[in-house]
Amino acid sequence: MKIERLIGIIMLLLQRELVSASEMATMFEVSKRTIYRDIDTLAMANIPIYTLPGVKGGIGIMPTYKVDKKLLTVEDLTAIITGLGGFEQLLSSTDIKKTLLKMKNMLGHSNELPASPISLDFSNLAMRQEFNEQVEKLHLAIKKQQFVALTYIDRDGNQTTRSVEPYHLLFRNRSWYLQGYSLEREDFRTFKLSRIIDLEVAAETFEGRAFTVKPLNAPITQPPFEMQEVSLIIDKTAREQIVLRFNVNSIEPLDETYFLAKVMLPNHEVGYRFLLTLGVHVTIQNQDDFYDGFVAYLQEIQNKYD
Repeated sequence: MKIERLIGIIMLLLQRELVSASEMATMFEVSKRTIYRDIDTLAMANIPIYTLPGVKGGIGIMPTYKVDKKLLTVEDLTAIITGLGGFEQLLSSTDIKKTLLKMKNMLGHSNELPASPISLDFSNLAMRQEFNEQVEKLHLAIKKQQFVALTYIDRDGNQTTRSVEPYHLLFRNRSWYLQGYSLEREDFRTFKLSRIIDLEVAAETFEGRAFTVKPLNAPITQPPFEMQEVSLIIDKTAREQIVLRFNVNSIEPLDETYFLAKVMLPNHEVGYRFLLTLGVHVTIQNQDDFYDGFVAYLQEIQNKYD
Protein backbone atom coordinates (compact mmCIF):
# COMPACT_ATOMS: atom_id res chain seq x y z
CA MET A 1 0.00 0.00 0.00
CA LYS A 2 1.19 3.53 -0.78
CA ILE A 3 0.87 4.89 2.77
CA GLU A 4 3.00 2.04 4.13
CA ARG A 5 5.62 2.68 1.44
CA LEU A 6 5.70 6.41 2.24
CA ILE A 7 6.26 5.68 5.94
CA GLY A 8 8.93 3.16 4.99
CA ILE A 9 10.73 5.75 2.86
CA ILE A 10 10.74 8.26 5.73
CA MET A 11 12.05 5.64 8.17
CA LEU A 12 14.77 4.68 5.70
CA LEU A 13 15.90 8.26 5.14
CA LEU A 14 15.98 8.94 8.88
CA GLN A 15 18.63 6.22 9.20
CA ARG A 16 20.59 6.80 5.98
CA GLU A 17 22.15 10.01 4.69
CA LEU A 18 21.45 9.31 1.01
CA VAL A 19 19.68 6.47 -0.78
CA SER A 20 19.48 6.09 -4.54
CA ALA A 21 16.12 5.83 -6.28
CA SER A 22 17.22 2.49 -7.77
CA GLU A 23 17.93 1.03 -4.31
CA MET A 24 14.58 2.26 -3.02
CA ALA A 25 12.76 0.81 -6.02
CA THR A 26 14.38 -2.59 -5.39
CA MET A 27 13.68 -2.47 -1.66
CA PHE A 28 9.99 -1.54 -2.01
CA GLU A 29 9.46 -3.61 -5.19
CA VAL A 30 8.19 -0.73 -7.34
CA SER A 31 9.56 1.22 -10.29
CA LYS A 32 11.90 4.23 -10.02
CA ARG A 33 9.09 6.30 -11.51
CA THR A 34 6.86 5.33 -8.57
CA ILE A 35 9.62 6.25 -6.09
CA TYR A 36 9.95 9.72 -7.62
CA ARG A 37 6.16 10.17 -7.41
CA ASP A 38 6.35 9.17 -3.72
CA ILE A 39 9.12 11.72 -3.15
CA ASP A 40 6.91 14.43 -4.70
CA THR A 41 4.04 13.37 -2.43
CA LEU A 42 6.25 13.63 0.66
CA ALA A 43 7.56 17.03 -0.44
CA MET A 44 3.97 18.29 -0.83
CA ALA A 45 3.33 17.08 2.75
CA ASN A 46 6.16 19.42 3.91
CA ILE A 47 8.66 16.61 4.56
CA PRO A 48 12.04 18.29 3.83
CA ILE A 49 13.29 15.82 1.25
CA TYR A 50 16.03 16.75 -1.24
CA THR A 51 17.81 15.04 -4.14
CA LEU A 52 21.45 15.21 -5.21
CA PRO A 53 22.43 14.31 -8.80
CA GLY A 54 25.47 12.30 -9.81
CA VAL A 55 27.03 8.92 -9.09
CA LYS A 56 27.35 9.66 -5.38
CA GLY A 57 24.01 11.43 -5.21
CA GLY A 58 20.64 10.20 -4.12
CA ILE A 59 17.59 11.10 -2.05
CA GLY A 60 17.94 12.47 1.48
CA ILE A 61 16.09 14.26 4.25
CA MET A 62 17.23 17.49 5.88
CA PRO A 63 19.41 16.88 8.99
CA THR A 64 17.37 19.31 11.11
CA TYR A 65 14.26 17.21 10.53
CA LYS A 66 16.22 14.08 11.38
CA VAL A 67 17.30 15.50 14.74
CA ASP A 68 13.92 16.91 15.75
CA LYS A 69 11.52 14.31 14.36
CA LYS A 70 13.34 11.00 14.45
CA LEU A 71 10.83 8.10 14.43
CA LEU A 72 13.04 5.10 15.10
CA THR A 73 16.50 4.94 16.65
CA VAL A 74 19.12 2.31 15.87
CA GLU A 75 18.15 0.62 19.14
CA ASP A 76 14.49 0.57 18.06
CA LEU A 77 15.36 -1.04 14.73
CA THR A 78 17.68 -3.54 16.40
CA ALA A 79 14.89 -4.63 18.76
CA ILE A 80 12.45 -5.06 15.85
CA ILE A 81 14.99 -7.03 13.80
CA THR A 82 15.75 -9.26 16.79
CA GLY A 83 12.06 -10.09 17.19
CA LEU A 84 11.52 -10.68 13.49
CA GLY A 85 14.64 -12.86 13.32
CA GLY A 86 13.26 -15.13 16.02
CA PHE A 87 9.87 -15.29 14.32
CA GLU A 88 11.51 -16.14 10.98
CA GLN A 89 12.76 -19.38 12.55
CA LEU A 90 9.14 -20.39 13.25
CA LEU A 91 7.48 -19.17 10.04
CA SER A 92 9.48 -19.32 6.81
CA SER A 93 7.67 -16.42 5.15
CA THR A 94 8.92 -14.38 2.20
CA ASP A 95 7.14 -11.34 3.71
CA ILE A 96 9.20 -11.62 6.89
CA LYS A 97 12.41 -12.03 4.89
CA LYS A 98 11.63 -8.88 2.90
CA THR A 99 10.78 -6.91 6.04
CA LEU A 100 14.01 -8.03 7.71
CA LEU A 101 16.01 -6.94 4.67
CA LYS A 102 14.35 -3.52 4.65
CA MET A 103 15.00 -3.02 8.37
CA LYS A 104 18.63 -4.08 8.03
CA ASN A 105 19.10 -1.71 5.11
CA MET A 106 17.92 1.13 7.34
CA LEU A 107 20.86 0.41 9.66
CA GLY A 108 23.43 0.75 6.89
CA HIS A 109 25.00 -1.04 3.98
CA SER A 110 26.82 -3.61 6.12
CA ASN A 111 23.56 -5.23 7.30
CA GLU A 112 25.39 -5.93 10.57
CA LEU A 113 23.35 -5.59 13.75
CA PRO A 114 24.81 -3.59 16.63
CA ALA A 115 25.72 -5.60 19.72
CA SER A 116 22.55 -6.45 21.65
CA PRO A 117 22.14 -7.92 25.15
CA ILE A 118 19.23 -10.04 23.86
CA SER A 119 19.04 -12.76 21.23
CA LEU A 120 16.30 -15.22 20.31
CA ASP A 121 16.93 -18.80 19.23
CA PHE A 122 14.00 -21.04 18.33
CA SER A 123 16.07 -23.48 16.30
CA ASN A 124 15.27 -26.32 18.71
CA LEU A 125 11.60 -25.83 17.81
CA ALA A 126 12.24 -26.27 14.09
CA MET A 127 9.69 -28.64 12.58
CA ARG A 128 9.94 -30.95 9.62
CA GLN A 129 9.86 -29.31 6.21
CA GLU A 130 6.35 -30.45 5.24
CA PHE A 131 4.96 -29.01 8.49
CA ASN A 132 6.58 -25.63 7.82
CA GLU A 133 5.06 -25.74 4.34
CA GLN A 134 1.66 -26.36 5.91
CA VAL A 135 2.05 -23.26 8.11
CA GLU A 136 3.08 -21.18 5.11
CA LYS A 137 0.11 -22.44 3.03
CA LEU A 138 -2.27 -21.36 5.78
CA HIS A 139 -0.49 -18.03 6.16
CA LEU A 140 -1.03 -17.29 2.47
CA ALA A 141 -4.64 -18.53 2.60
CA ILE A 142 -5.34 -16.08 5.43
CA LYS A 143 -3.82 -13.18 3.46
CA LYS A 144 -5.79 -14.06 0.31
CA GLN A 145 -8.98 -15.01 2.21
CA GLN A 146 -9.17 -18.45 0.62
CA PHE A 147 -11.22 -21.35 1.99
CA VAL A 148 -9.29 -24.36 3.31
CA ALA A 149 -10.50 -27.96 3.62
CA LEU A 150 -9.15 -29.84 6.64
CA THR A 151 -9.18 -33.53 7.48
CA TYR A 152 -8.89 -33.29 11.24
CA ILE A 153 -8.54 -35.63 14.20
CA ASP A 154 -9.70 -34.09 17.48
CA ARG A 155 -8.17 -34.85 20.88
CA ASP A 156 -10.63 -37.74 21.40
CA GLY A 157 -9.56 -39.43 18.15
CA ASN A 158 -12.64 -38.49 16.08
CA GLN A 159 -11.87 -37.74 12.42
CA THR A 160 -13.88 -35.12 10.52
CA THR A 161 -13.61 -33.03 7.36
CA ARG A 162 -14.09 -29.30 7.75
CA SER A 163 -14.44 -26.37 5.37
CA VAL A 164 -12.90 -23.39 7.13
CA GLU A 165 -12.46 -19.66 6.64
CA PRO A 166 -8.92 -19.17 8.06
CA TYR A 167 -8.29 -15.98 10.07
CA HIS A 168 -5.36 -16.38 12.44
CA LEU A 169 -2.27 -18.50 13.14
CA LEU A 170 -1.18 -18.79 16.78
CA PHE A 171 2.04 -20.32 18.12
CA ARG A 172 1.79 -21.40 21.74
CA ASN A 173 3.55 -23.99 23.91
CA ARG A 174 5.62 -25.38 21.01
CA SER A 175 2.53 -25.88 18.80
CA TRP A 176 0.82 -24.03 15.96
CA TYR A 177 -2.95 -23.42 15.97
CA LEU A 178 -5.32 -22.20 13.26
CA GLN A 179 -8.31 -20.10 14.26
CA GLY A 180 -11.10 -19.84 11.74
CA TYR A 181 -14.81 -20.12 10.99
CA SER A 182 -16.08 -23.69 10.46
CA LEU A 183 -18.89 -23.79 7.92
CA GLU A 184 -20.08 -27.16 9.27
CA ARG A 185 -20.28 -25.92 12.88
CA GLU A 186 -21.38 -22.39 11.88
CA ASP A 187 -19.04 -20.98 14.50
CA PHE A 188 -15.41 -20.08 15.11
CA ARG A 189 -13.12 -22.98 16.00
CA THR A 190 -9.45 -23.52 16.89
CA PHE A 191 -7.53 -26.34 15.16
CA LYS A 192 -4.17 -27.69 16.31
CA LEU A 193 -2.04 -28.08 13.20
CA SER A 194 -0.40 -31.30 14.36
CA ARG A 195 -3.89 -32.91 14.29
CA ILE A 196 -4.48 -31.99 10.63
CA ILE A 197 -3.80 -35.04 8.45
CA ASP A 198 -4.75 -33.40 5.14
CA LEU A 199 -4.96 -29.76 4.07
CA GLU A 200 -6.22 -28.32 0.79
CA VAL A 201 -6.40 -24.61 -0.06
CA ALA A 202 -9.33 -23.80 -2.37
CA ALA A 203 -9.22 -21.21 -5.13
CA GLU A 204 -12.56 -19.87 -3.87
CA THR A 205 -12.35 -16.79 -1.64
CA PHE A 206 -14.65 -15.52 1.11
CA GLU A 207 -15.78 -12.21 2.58
CA GLY A 208 -14.14 -11.75 5.97
CA ARG A 209 -16.21 -11.82 9.16
CA ALA A 210 -15.60 -9.81 12.32
CA PHE A 211 -12.92 -11.77 14.15
CA THR A 212 -10.93 -11.50 17.37
CA VAL A 213 -8.21 -13.89 18.54
CA LYS A 214 -9.77 -16.59 20.72
CA PRO A 215 -8.26 -17.89 23.98
CA LEU A 216 -7.15 -21.51 23.83
CA ASN A 217 -9.88 -22.92 26.04
CA ALA A 218 -11.79 -26.16 25.59
CA PRO A 219 -14.57 -25.70 22.98
CA ILE A 220 -17.93 -25.01 24.60
CA THR A 221 -19.49 -27.85 22.59
CA GLN A 222 -17.36 -30.36 24.52
CA PRO A 223 -17.74 -31.01 28.24
CA PRO A 224 -14.90 -29.30 30.15
CA PHE A 225 -12.35 -31.43 31.94
CA GLU A 226 -12.83 -31.91 35.66
CA MET A 227 -9.98 -29.93 37.21
CA GLN A 228 -8.64 -31.13 40.51
CA GLU A 229 -5.94 -29.94 42.90
CA VAL A 230 -3.21 -32.56 43.04
CA SER A 231 -0.38 -32.65 45.57
CA LEU A 232 2.84 -33.89 44.00
CA ILE A 233 6.16 -34.78 45.56
CA ILE A 234 8.79 -33.85 42.99
CA ASP A 235 12.57 -33.85 42.82
CA LYS A 236 14.87 -31.21 41.36
CA THR A 237 14.57 -32.63 37.85
CA ALA A 238 10.76 -32.36 37.80
CA ARG A 239 10.77 -28.93 39.44
CA GLU A 240 11.76 -27.22 36.19
CA GLN A 241 8.76 -28.65 34.31
CA ILE A 242 6.36 -27.66 37.08
CA VAL A 243 7.75 -24.10 37.10
CA LEU A 244 7.41 -23.82 33.31
CA ARG A 245 3.82 -25.03 33.29
CA PHE A 246 2.46 -23.64 36.54
CA ASN A 247 3.75 -21.15 39.10
CA VAL A 248 6.81 -21.08 41.29
CA ASN A 249 4.55 -20.08 44.20
CA SER A 250 2.88 -23.50 44.01
CA ILE A 251 6.15 -25.19 45.03
CA GLU A 252 7.64 -25.41 48.53
CA PRO A 253 10.76 -27.34 49.59
CA LEU A 254 10.36 -30.43 51.77
CA ASP A 255 14.08 -31.07 52.25
CA GLU A 256 17.32 -30.70 50.26
CA THR A 257 16.09 -33.10 47.54
CA TYR A 258 12.30 -32.98 47.28
CA PHE A 259 9.58 -30.37 46.87
CA LEU A 260 5.82 -30.32 47.38
CA ALA A 261 3.87 -28.92 44.42
CA LYS A 262 0.12 -28.26 44.55
CA VAL A 263 -1.22 -27.88 41.02
CA MET A 264 -4.53 -28.02 39.17
CA LEU A 265 -4.70 -30.88 36.67
CA PRO A 266 -7.58 -32.32 34.61
CA ASN A 267 -8.80 -35.66 35.97
CA HIS A 268 -8.49 -36.99 32.44
CA GLU A 269 -5.97 -38.65 30.14
CA VAL A 270 -4.54 -35.20 29.37
CA GLY A 271 -3.49 -34.77 33.00
CA TYR A 272 -2.20 -38.32 33.26
CA ARG A 273 -0.04 -37.90 30.16
CA PHE A 274 1.55 -34.81 31.66
CA LEU A 275 2.57 -36.75 34.79
CA LEU A 276 4.02 -39.48 32.60
CA THR A 277 6.39 -36.94 31.06
CA LEU A 278 7.91 -36.49 34.53
CA GLY A 279 8.55 -40.23 34.86
CA VAL A 280 10.08 -41.39 38.16
CA HIS A 281 10.67 -37.80 39.27
CA VAL A 282 7.11 -37.32 40.59
CA THR A 283 4.83 -39.09 43.09
CA ILE A 284 1.17 -38.32 43.79
CA GLN A 285 0.95 -37.64 47.53
CA ASN A 286 -2.73 -38.38 48.24
CA GLN A 287 -4.79 -41.40 47.21
CA ASP A 288 -7.93 -39.76 45.83
CA ASP A 289 -10.02 -39.84 42.61
CA PHE A 290 -7.14 -38.45 40.54
CA TYR A 291 -4.76 -41.01 42.01
CA ASP A 292 -7.17 -43.86 41.18
CA GLY A 293 -7.67 -42.58 37.64
CA PHE A 294 -3.91 -42.27 37.06
CA VAL A 295 -3.23 -45.78 38.41
CA ALA A 296 -5.97 -47.21 36.16
CA TYR A 297 -4.40 -45.41 33.20
CA LEU A 298 -1.00 -46.90 34.02
CA GLN A 299 -2.59 -50.35 34.22
CA GLU A 300 -4.11 -49.81 30.77
CA ILE A 301 -0.66 -49.05 29.38
CA GLN A 302 0.88 -52.07 31.07
CA ASN A 303 -1.85 -54.36 29.70
CA LYS A 304 -0.79 -53.43 26.18
CA TYR A 305 2.61 -54.98 26.80
CA ASP A 306 1.58 -58.07 28.83
